[in-house]
Amino acid sequence: MMKIEGEKINLRNVDVSDFTKIIEWHQNQLLTYLAGKRLPKNIDECNERYLKKSLLNHILAIEDKSGNFLGEIEISHIQWKEKMAELFMYIGEENLWGKGYGTEALSVFINYIFNTKGFKTIYLRVYENNKRAIRCYEKCGFKKKGILKFKNQKIHSDNLILMETSANILKNKKS
Repeated sequence: MMKIEGEKINLRNVDVSDFTKIIEWHQNQLLTYLAGKRLPKNIDECNERYLKKSLLNHILAIEDKSGNFLGEIEISHIQWKEKMAELFMYIGEENLWGKGYGTEALSVFINYIFNTKGFKTIYLRVYENNKRAIRCYEKCGFKKKGILKFKNQKIHSDNLILMETSANILKNKKS
């Protein structure tokens, strides 16, 4: 079983025992809006998302040091030749948002992806109105690359910001 350790979080494989919590989090409308359609709503969807092996994505659970399951972090759309992938992350417990768990999980995961797995570029999409997530991503070295505007949407803040970081940015940040 894989385990990557940080100061206040660990990253590990998602376990069947996490499914109940994931399904429970699907009931949070704000979380499901921010996460898009990735949050499974039943056991079958959990089995499909977490137990099916794929070369194009890798999902890890985020847990605190007491072993409490907090959320997940994933790279998907992996392009092995270019060493590039898309990142997705969430903390499921709304009362833990803004407490630094996401920032540390992202920092630990990016370090692993670049330094252990040899990736060169990680990108993500985030809603323009998700200021907390944008601050987290910027703290971890992501830069805004562009914006996808949805003119026909009733809510202008449904616009998506494309952000990116690279192994070079991470190395320069440490210097």
